[in-house]
Amino acid sequence: MFDWNDLRFFLELQRSGRLLTAAKRLNTTHSTVARHIESIERSLGTPLFVQHAQGYELTPAGQALLKHAEAMENVALLAQEEITQAIAPLGKIRLGVTEGIGIMFFTPRMNELFARYPGLEVELVAVPRFVSILNREAEISIHLERPNADLLITRKLTDYRLALYASQAYLDRAPPLRNREDLARHSWIGYVDDLLFSQELLFLNSFCRSPHVVFRSTSVIAQQSAARAGLGIAVLPNYMARQDPTLVRVLPSETIQRSYWICTRRELHKSVRLRVVWDYLLALCAAQQHELLAP
Repeated sequence: MFDWNDLRFFLELQRSGRLLTAAKRLNTTHSTVARHIESIERSLGTPLFVQHAQGYELTPAGQALLKHAEAMENVALLAQEEITQAIAPLGKIRLGVTEGIGIMFFTPRMNELFARYPGLEVELVAVPRFVSILNREAEISIHLERPNADLLITRKLTDYRLALYASQAYLDRAPPLRNREDLARHSWIGYVDDLLFSQELLFLNSFCRSPHVVFRSTSVIAQQSAARAGLGIAVLPNYMARQDPTLVRVLPSETIQRSYWICTRRELHKSVRLRVVWDYLLALCAAQQHELLAP
């Protein structure tokens, strides 16, 4: 019988694909990770991984073990949750979000959550990419597209609107802007196309067929800063830009609508601390529709 502790190393290597990355996440060395993998392979009498230039990939035996290892991990997590809630209610929850809604919308509106649940601790992972629930990077994740995985519970969090914004200094020196046809003569701010983590971020062509993009960033907050600095026109969520006194709404009738989706692993949805945050975010977005869907 293999040592059950070895399964932690097996799961982390499967999720990260690299010894060094798995070691970093487990706060150990790559040789220690390799030793635990070799131990479980010796016990089972079969290799669990094959190594490629891109990293480690599961063998058929590894695939067979994976579902059992994840089931054991899930039981351990639920046991920990039950005991933790009995001793010290609530605790830590990690929320993975894209920058805009995470930093500019959720963060300023969390006071009521902590006032209601003083034993709660939230880790906000706000990055310009998707945070993986399946790889345990977070327990709740917000997406721009609906995730499609059997292991996940997913709900639409909210729709939201985006529009065109620029600084008055830019508009004063730029060509006249009276209608959509004039947009082709202007400078634009946008995403780095080959680093897009979602096709939902292909905004610019919704407004202008051939935009002249002078500044690109993977960060929507950097794009807002560039618009403030007068570099050009940016497509920004209204909840971010509408209250910014340094920005002017351009062509107010031009707008697009997108959606946010909230998801978690199916077995974690029973967690008390997760449901507290999950329900709060849904209620918050429902109460703030005037801000998220402002025309």
